[in-house]
Amino acid sequence: GDIEQRMATELPEFSKTAQKELLIINAYLIPDEHMLQEAGDLVKKGVKMRILTNSLASQDVPAVNSHYGPYRKRLLELGIELYELRHDAAIKSEVDTPPVVSGFVGLHAKGSTVDRSRVYIGSFNLDPRARDFNTEMGILIDSPGLAEQLAQMIENLMQPENSWQVKLDENGTV
Repeated sequence: GDIEQRMATELPEFSKTAQKELLIINAYLIPDEHMLQEAGDLVKKGVKMRILTNSLASQDVPAVNSHYGPYRKRLLELGIELYELRHDAAIKSEVDTPPVVSGFVGLHAKGSTVDRSRVYIGSFNLDPRARDFNTEMGILIDSPGLAEQLAQMIENLMQPENSWQVKLDENGTV
């Protein structure tokens, strides 16, 4: 009870400042109702929101995916573009360090860019556990140069050779 968790309030406030674009990379995504409401409000304001997270195949904690899965449709219905890292991503050759060769690629990064001018980088996962129990930290940086670099890195990871874009089919099924 003596620990104050500021990331749980600072990060949503940071995200709400987006006017045009919010790019998010987060390994463990389990949104709550408040997070969904705020994301929907941003999209309604015209903010292009894209999120990259792990697929079940790239997830190192499969239980997270079982909690995230039911939210996929709601995120898409809000107008958020959703991408899931492929376990066989083309970037695997860039992250393996010989002689070590991993069995799959997994995402552990947590970061975001707001309007390609500000950056968040830290350890805060977008899930209730990070908010309620963990002592997470992060840094908010006002740097268009760094924001552009992070945006390009995230967009590279969102390419078809690295991620699957999650979409609704004609019946509204994920």
